[in-house]
Amino acid sequence: MQMQPPATLVLGAPGSGKTDVTATYIEAGIETFVIVTEPGGVESLLDSCARRRLDVKKLHWTTVLPAAAGWSAMEDMVKTIGSYGYEDIAKIKTGVGKEETRKPAMKLLKTLANFEDEHSGRPYGNTSAWGDDKALIFDSLSGLNLLAMALTIGYKPAAHQGEWGVAMNFVEQLLLKMTSDRSCFFSMTAHVEKEMNEISGVNQIMASTLGRKLAPKVPRFFSEVVYAKRFVSDGKAKFTWSTVDNSADLKNRSLPMGTDLLPSYKPVVEAYQRRKSLAGSTVAAPALIGGAKETPASAGSTVPVAPLRPLATTTK
Repeated sequence: MQMQPPATLVLGAPGSGKTDVTATYIEAGIETFVIVTEPGGVESLLDSCARRRLDVKKLHWTTVLPAAAGWSAMEDMVKTIGSYGYEDIAKIKTGVGKEETRKPAMKLLKTLANFEDEHSGRPYGNTSAWGDDKALIFDSLSGLNLLAMALTIGYKPAAHQGEWGVAMNFVEQLLLKMTSDRSCFFSMTAHVEKEMNEISGVNQIMASTLGRKLAPKVPRFFSEVVYAKRFVSDGKAKFTWSTVDNSADLKNRSLPMGTDLLPSYKPVVEAYQRRKSLAGSTVAAPALIGGAKETPASAGSTVPVAPLRPLATTTK
């Protein structure tokens, strides 16, 4: 029997402790690697380790920030917006500034293929080949959204329907790759927005991503989907996790059911280790990619990759 460590999606508003909780992987004895896509993310990680008095040598990070338009590109956008209507802008065929907006996407793929720690300067190899002594954290989905749209349209001021579909498909396929083809723990943070649950017909809190059609699909890639919240009690901030909330699209397999859980990945790690001990199994091996096997030291057999499929185009 092959077991794969859990994948956790942490939903929450800005300031709800989504990044801060990353350090609890280190508390659980797991070496932690973070892909930071938002400014200020590294500072939050270091502050969290310092507050918990953890060994910062167990924390590794690399930054993959979406491409920000230069002043000349901003001037071109102003000229375009000031000279054309929406329909004319959306019909522009070639991406503006794609040479620059392609770079973050390529850096992300190279990081996943060979994680280079900006803290130590040391390379750690293919993330798909890591074992269950490591955790990969993607902070956050919002940065991936920006990266995917910039990759698709460059600095063009507006996207047409087909371009939305291209960007959404990139996000979906990357989520499939990161969650399926791995032997390590995986976590992703995401901001939230309300989207219509087409099954129940009710607006629910979901991961903020590209398009109405993609958000309900995101939880399927994760075994744990939790809602991070911040409250003020007696003048002090209180941070909690919830796995039960009628207003949110949540799920849990390793974490307990509750609305006032301590924010921590430790129960996720402990549940996996308990199951592994009971089953007497090894961790899952990475999938076959293009007929070649990417083999971690702890691998046994392989986990098949789900077939790629096109994503229906839609508008936001």
